[in-house]
Amino acid sequence: AWSVQENSTAYHPLVILRPPPGHSFSVDSTKLPPAGRVRVALECLCSGEQLLGQMCFLHASGDQLPRDQHCYLLDTLCTGSYLDVDKVAHWLQMLVPSAWLLLPHSLHCQLTALPCGKSCSFQLTCTSGLQISLEMALAVQQ
Repeated sequence: AWSVQENSTAYHPLVILRPPPGHSFSVDSTKLPPAGRVRVALECLCSGEQLLGQMCFLHASGDQLPRDQHCYLLDTLCTGSYLDVDKVAHWLQMLVPSAWLLLPHSLHCQLTALPCGKSCSFQLTCTSGLQISLEMALAVQQ
């Protein structure tokens, strides 16, 4: 969704998160609280490991994993076996500004991360005076 006013535009994109290789998402369908939590599970990559050059997180011991992958999904974005919405939002709040600096538009617009809760909010302020607000709603696909 979006809305346009005289000098400002607001966008509300739905961002669908996909699990990285070796992981899967499933939504708890229980009626008991907290219903709708997203469970993260490890999947075996052993059969395709050599072809794709990927490490199987499920069967590799800690000393076999590359040093740069010691903080993979379960450690970074989860609490227990479930995605933590606050951790995911915070991670995106850090990732988007870093990526923004690599784009040509960053020379003409300043990106500011706004306080977030269960979504990610940003404000773009352009040298032309145009202001763009962006609030990302996060979702997973089953």
